[in-house]
Amino acid sequence: MSLLRLAVLGPPQVVHDGRRLSFALHKAQALLLYLAVEGGMHPRSKLAAFLWPDSEPHDARTALRNALTLLRRLLSDDEASLAGHSHLRSERDLLGLDLHAPFELDLDVVQQAYQQARRISAFPSEPQGSALAAQVQHALALVRGSFLDGFWLGKEAPFDEWVQQQQQQWQVRVQFLLDRLSSWQEEAFEWEPALATLTRWLALDPLSEEASRRLMRVHLAQGDATAAGRVYATLRTRLAQELQVQPSAETLALAEHLRTTQARPGSRPTRRPTGESQSPGELVAPLVGRAAALSQLVGSFQQARQGRPQVVLLVGEAGIGKTRLATEFVAWVKAQGAEVLSGQAFEMGGRLPYQPLVEALRPRLEAENAPEDLLEDLWLAELARLLPELRVRYPDLPAPTQDDLTAKIRLFEAVARLVDVLAQRAPLVLLFDDLHWMDGASLDLLRYLGHDWIRKGSRVLLLATVRSEGLELHAPLAAELSDLGRDLPVSQVSLQPLSQSETLQLLEAVVGAREPGMAVPSRAVAAPSSEVEKPLVGLGDFLFAQTGGQPLYLLETLKLLRERQWLVPRLAADGTWRLELAVEMATIVAQERSPRELVPPSVRAMILARLAKLAQSARQLVRANAVLGTLATAERLWQVAEVEVQAGLEALEEAVRSGILREEAPGRGRPASYGFAHELMRDVVYTELGEARRQVLHQRALARLQNEGAPGAELVYHARASGEAEAADRYSVQAGVAVDGVTGHDEQARTLTPRPPVVATMLEALKIERL
Repeated sequence: MSLLRLAVLGPPQVVHDGRRLSFALHKAQALLLYLAVEGGMHPRSKLAAFLWPDSEPHDARTALRNALTLLRRLLSDDEASLAGHSHLRSERDLLGLDLHAPFELDLDVVQQAYQQARRISAFPSEPQGSALAAQVQHALALVRGSFLDGFWLGKEAPFDEWVQQQQQQWQVRVQFLLDRLSSWQEEAFEWEPALATLTRWLALDPLSEEASRRLMRVHLAQGDATAAGRVYATLRTRLAQELQVQPSAETLALAEHLRTTQARPGSRPTRRPTGESQSPGELVAPLVGRAAALSQLVGSFQQARQGRPQVVLLVGEAGIGKTRLATEFVAWVKAQGAEVLSGQAFEMGGRLPYQPLVEALRPRLEAENAPEDLLEDLWLAELARLLPELRVRYPDLPAPTQDDLTAKIRLFEAVARLVDVLAQRAPLVLLFDDLHWMDGASLDLLRYLGHDWIRKGSRVLLLATVRSEGLELHAPLAAELSDLGRDLPVSQVSLQPLSQSETLQLLEAVVGAREPGMAVPSRAVAAPSSEVEKPLVGLGDFLFAQTGGQPLYLLETLKLLRERQWLVPRLAADGTWRLELAVEMATIVAQERSPRELVPPSVRAMILARLAKLAQSARQLVRANAVLGTLATAERLWQVAEVEVQAGLEALEEAVRSGILREEAPGRGRPASYGFAHELMRDVVYTELGEARRQVLHQRALARLQNEGAPGAELVYHARASGEAEAADRYSVQAGVAVDGVTGHDEQARTLTPRPPVVATMLEALKIERL
């Protein structure tokens, strides 16, 4: 039997066997729609009175039979005709639709999504969250309008009353789905999808204040205060004209926040109009791979907004994207009407007490029309210790106390009172970048504030970015945070490098395709058929291997390619600038080469700065690991670096805590091994060694590997790098192939020894040098 599909959310559509049906009798269509929506079996007398209320019972039954005859003819096909049945089901005096016949109804899809969405109180984690969001989006895609939009029988028919009831019922469910979906999108910082969902919600319900407020917040998060203002003005006009009411207090508060944000110095600028493209040389990367972290931040903010103060630490290595994530989150909380105070600690912070607090408080008080409305003169006088310009503004402030101990307590209390006043006005987010460099006095003040927040139930979220290596190496900071955790809930959001698929996703957003409209290939798709697309896929694999998914390394490498004209800007047909792969870079990727000149200078400088902070013995181990080029045991590192065991243990622990080296879990019966956290680190360390030091370390590595009976490919590499050409030839012969030239040794190394790609990279680099 052929498939019957009915769509009733919007003007009704009936499709049978791929053909859209038209009905000679309007009430025959109404009968089919009613049976499909209500389900079950219905008495003929009830259906006749329902559709023909003004007719005599006999005439109504006759009209019903005529409608059934028309429906059976429309819904029959050759197979069904031979079988003697159609989608209609008749049992004595009862009529309905055959539940076993192939049948689809858009209401069923929407109902299933509605039931799923109602079961959860908080958006689930991946992958259930993505599946649920996709289910809701699919359901909403079927909604073309209100229930049976424009379909009426007239003359006060019971059918029309039923339609009105159904319209109200399904409008509530559709709006619930729009509410849930836009809320999830807003919390996930998916601004463009949220805009589309909220625009659709307002099209169905123009008087919804919740939809308007949410749309205002999304525009604010994107930096478009003008669009947010238009949404508010439209809502206010509609409420006045149609309901003769003013917006609610919550909506008015958001509008006031919008006005103060626009007027405040240093407020976020309005974004570019949609039709305006970025400059050709600008690299703009989206936030990729941070959905779970954002969700955790949003949850902490919701707790703080309810009077349960929170502390969240964004932890990760330098360049992992902590500040970028915090910036996106701050834009979102500002759109929620929260107050944000931010400061940054510097490496010299130990010599500048309270510097991050001063940076956070100064612009806020400068923007305040009357700071005396926030604090009494006594506390303003104490606060003037941090902000001496307050005495210029208020020269009659009383003199602060001179006792050192009392002065510190009063200063802490003044800051606590200021924060409390601000948190009473609106939820408050204190953002401190690079907390690992914060001075001890500021950490003491934070501890005091945390105790005060818990006591008062302040609406405060303390958000700080911390380098993982800084947390490991800075014992006093770890102790302070541990003490802070006794008063406040302290949670960590650990940021990891991007996965290979996330690296490719970011690349797709930055690097354009060759032709307008051509999609950049994805790893989830089969191998691209076009030869033009292959370099883009290869570039993603190449960059992931080169950077390990570290966002800063990745973006700096892309900028370097842009500067060298290996990524070329092109104006697309839609008026936006995209970057396409130049022939030179495509050749490099296709040949799988990794020349040293691809290391960005900024990345090189940052890695060398991290290396310089290590003790001498730790640097020796790192250099030895760079020369070995593979995962190495602690014993092998100590011997190549010529470090004693006790000093070597401490040096190895320091190198791992710094984030330069990583420890690989040992296999059964095997010791742990150590390698570089990123291939770029190894490349920088190796190239900065100098020829003489490299040669000595390669000689030590060769001697060590000879005694261990290492594979011939490794011996060939170290012998060649240490300048022992004869030994290299001898080892190549022992490996099974007598070759002439470096290329042969490299191929032998690749085929004979299953080692990490980094060794093949070193061999390739050696081949380039020799050639």
